[in-house]
Amino acid sequence: MIFKCRNLEGNFKSKFVRRGFTLIEMILVLSIMGIIGGASVVSVRYYNTMKNKVDADYSCNVIVSFINNSKMYCRENSCSGVIKFDVQRNEIKLVRDTNMVSKQILSNKITMERVIWNNENKGFLIEKDGYSDTSGSIYLKDNNLNEYKITIRVASKFIEIKMKVGSNYVSVK
Repeated sequence: MIFKCRNLEGNFKSKFVRRGFTLIEMILVLSIMGIIGGASVVSVRYYNTMKNKVDADYSCNVIVSFINNSKMYCRENSCSGVIKFDVQRNEIKLVRDTNMVSKQILSNKITMERVIWNNENKGFLIEKDGYSDTSGSIYLKDNNLNEYKITIRVASKFIEIKMKVGSNYVSVK
């Protein structure tokens, strides 16, 4: 009779059994995960910056459109009106006599910081021909604390939007 040697488990296995991963395999997997994670953080940061800029541009355009529509309303109805800016509620209202004609609530992503007029903050006065002798500025801040300034000139159709860069304001187009 011939006897064959078997290990305790009953099969012909080698003495050394591989258990787990090698150090090189672990380093390789972790470095790939780090590269993917780093790229996603940069992408999310870029996305948030772009989203914030779009929200700010949208809010500035909403304010300019509201002012222009209010001028058109006063011209078409041959009436004067006042645009009131409520900084606490983050909203704009067109008031004719004592009646509110229209109201625009701004996004909560953009806040009105302050509004400065040349008429002791009575509001933006619009004459019945659609023009105004009021000039002033509206200051907004976005989620990244970038400051925007909307400037309205006297007796003009010109409204300019600027963004604060450093200590200066530059035009936004």
